[in-house]
Amino acid sequence: MKQHICLTNVFQKSCKFVSQPLVLCALIATAQAGSSRNVCSSDVAVSSIYFIPHIKDYCRTSTPCEKFKRQVRLQGSGTLSGNRLLTYTGKTRSMGSCDTSFGASGNCLIPFISVAADPRFYSMGDIIQMPSMKGKVLTLPNGKTMVHPGFLIVHDTGGAIRGKNRFDFFTGSYSMRDPGNPFGSKGRKDLQMLDRTSCTDNKKFTVVRRGSYYYQNSLLAIEDSLRDVYSDRKVMVASNSRGAR
Repeated sequence: MKQHICLTNVFQKSCKFVSQPLVLCALIATAQAGSSRNVCSSDVAVSSIYFIPHIKDYCRTSTPCEKFKRQVRLQGSGTLSGNRLLTYTGKTRSMGSCDTSFGASGNCLIPFISVAADPRFYSMGDIIQMPSMKGKVLTLPNGKTMVHPGFLIVHDTGGAIRGKNRFDFFTGSYSMRDPGNPFGSKGRKDLQMLDRTSCTDNKKFTVVRRGSYYYQNSLLAIEDSLRDVYSDRKVMVASNSRGAR
């Protein structure tokens, strides 16, 4: 599960220098979340991206430094040496066979496929169809390529992900400024997902609910797109019907 704190982006200085930062941060976060729901029409995604930081990119030793822990609090988790994961709560867990992180669904997150959504409107496993992505060839963090099926799957939630058309796109180990991140600031304009104020047609979407007529075919399309990327990867859906655990 993603955990967002207020000291981010344009609000960082505002929250940092006031006498009652927690109160102001709560007000700003509420206003930010409320405004983001109304930026785009209901069939256009208000989008952002999140990633999984690795300790070696932030710290000189294998002991988590403050810079790394700050990113973990922002992104929800981060990878440590020894195939371990540090969560925003400060707890560590084994990654097992997962090479990224775990979402609120309990499933291993898949770059460019997994999204975080508001559990008031979406169940874990619901599918978001975004036709503009279909057929786009993307290079994953592991170096392999995939042809995007035009479908994404709700695997996660987030404290700042509020609204029916608000989605946070998981990009694996690619940060928002990484040149290899097609959804980031260096990506193609028709694939960028980091700007919540952008309401372009490429962000138009429809929802395929679990149990609906087209759900199984949509799920198979996702699995087919990953067949050559992850030999043993199945796009699992959560057994629980609603969002965060």
